[in-house]
Amino acid sequence: MSSPTIMITRTPSGALLSPRSLAARLRQAVAAFAADLLAAQRLGRERDQLAELSDAALKDVGLTRADVWAERRKPLWRR
Repeated sequence: MSSPTIMITRTPSGALLSPRSLAARLRQAVAAFAADLLAAQRLGRERDQLAELSDAALKDVGLTRADVWAERRKPLWRR
């Protein structure tokens, strides 16, 4: 019967990472990814709401229909 293999992971500086530390980093990465997804979703909704404004309302905030079109065409990762 073979013993379980323990994976040794190093940081860019060469320090060893324990499995617990590795799990903590993974949790942080997943949480950051989820936060980015929520921010992208919120930004998409805001861009949609901006497009629904009347020309008069856009003029009140200093925007044109072309500004709104340019904003909506941006990918969600560009803010």
